[in-house]
Amino acid sequence: MTPQDLIFDTRVDTQKFIVSMKTKIVIRNSINKEGLCPLYLNATKNGDRARIFLDVHVSPSKWNKKTCRVRELDGHDTDINLILENVESKVTSIKTTFRLAEKQLDVKTFQEEFLYGIPRVNFHAFAKFYLEKLIKGQTIGKGTYKRYESILVKLEKFRPKLYFNSITISMVQDFRIWLSKKGNGKNTINSNIAGLKRFINAAQKQGIHIPIDIEEIKVGDTGGNRQDLKPNELKKLMSYYKSGFINETHKLTLGYFLFSCFNGLRFSEIQLLSREDFIGDYYEYYIPKTYSRSRRNINKTTLDILDQCEELFTVHYSNVHINRNLKEITKICGIRKRVSFHTARHTFATNFLRLGGDVVSLQKLLGHNAIKTTMEYVHLVNSEANEKVMMMDRLING
Repeated sequence: MTPQDLIFDTRVDTQKFIVSMKTKIVIRNSINKEGLCPLYLNATKNGDRARIFLDVHVSPSKWNKKTCRVRELDGHDTDINLILENVESKVTSIKTTFRLAEKQLDVKTFQEEFLYGIPRVNFHAFAKFYLEKLIKGQTIGKGTYKRYESILVKLEKFRPKLYFNSITISMVQDFRIWLSKKGNGKNTINSNIAGLKRFINAAQKQGIHIPIDIEEIKVGDTGGNRQDLKPNELKKLMSYYKSGFINETHKLTLGYFLFSCFNGLRFSEIQLLSREDFIGDYYEYYIPKTYSRSRRNINKTTLDILDQCEELFTVHYSNVHINRNLKEITKICGIRKRVSFHTARHTFATNFLRLGGDVVSLQKLLGHNAIKTTMEYVHLVNSEANEKVMMMDRLING
């Protein structure tokens, strides 16, 4: 084995042995009507073999088995050789990536990487590939997709060319500073850093070598202002929802908002729900954030919300459209608060605790991994209780 072979081999154990994977472009002896033979890429290791069709056909009389190229007699021959050079370049890239990541590369993995492989050098290319994979697999909603897409737009403006080997803590800090100079608020900046961290984490799970410790990336609070609606405000919204003068656009928007107020679901979870998911006295829904499914009992208020609008979970609006309608709705109902769809989730959490619900149950209902996140609602409700101690003054002052 030559030193050059070792560069592109996959190390299984640095202390024990290095196993070589052999690859070669070969011609198959089956001539088509045009007198051409197909080319394949053979990959072998430990007795395993994969044969990958390259969708390239050449004249057997022009093929050089030693150089794995065609003799260039015209421009078409030159184009074929360029294609074959790109094939070998791709092979080298795959082997190099796995070698640097000290990750084992078997024949099956190599074949998958070659045919469906992810970009492993350019961060922007990988991030777009990963995001498309999530949306096609329906593991994230359209709203979440657009949010991550906007983060990638900012990253491309920050660094038009960004390679994995240049991602460092210093680069992350520079991105944070750049966002601040562009007028982004603290919570937006932290949310953007969280998005960047997710892409980096996904790349590392794919064996891509990045000179950074993911734990060193500190995101910060992304919660923003946890605005919620009190019971009397919810009653105003419900009254408007059930009124005869509400327009259809407002009705559908408010139906989704109230549904979340009484169930605590995220916008992305609601977007994936359909009427068929409601079965008897429960419904099942998908949680894109954790890639899992869950079941929730249907309370009477939820049934009432569903019965009031037949288009709920058959017609869906975008997050932007809903938030725009909510501004109009809250103004009509005399609610002087800055309300977005996510306000519904905060409303569910705070009112659940106000009604005597326990924090452990709330954690499960909200799908929080850490109890610390749920405790923020407890602190909010407790602060309200502390303010009510002032009512004791009425004993003396009436």
